[in-house]
Amino acid sequence: MKSFKYIFALTFALVASLSSIAQDNKPVSVEFTVGGVCEMCEKRIEKAVDVPGVIYADYNLENHKLSLVYKPKKISEDQIHKLLNEAGHDTEKSKASDEQYAKIHSCCQYREHVHDHDHDH
Repeated sequence: MKSFKYIFALTFALVASLSSIAQDNKPVSVEFTVGGVCEMCEKRIEKAVDVPGVIYADYNLENHKLSLVYKPKKISEDQIHKLLNEAGHDTEKSKASDEQYAKIHSCCQYREHVHDHDHDH
């Protein structure tokens, strides 16, 4: 009877670890805010995350939301935010440096657009 319990426990542990590995490989869907104001921004944002591990990316210019599906084994959400910052775009988790932001075209400089918009109200 002891050997049966041992085999059962070993089998259960193996199934649990395989299940955990399978979950790690599952694609993750996220949506978060990214600063942008025009179609050039949209293209730059989507291009910035066109990397191994990202399965799907769509930036909605109207609500400034980036919808992503990615494989966490290949890339982390923090790495995705960093790629967007490197392209000159702020996200809800992190901000592009002034140097990174300065590299984007003047019509794309969303920080000023947001600031100007605030003065209208």
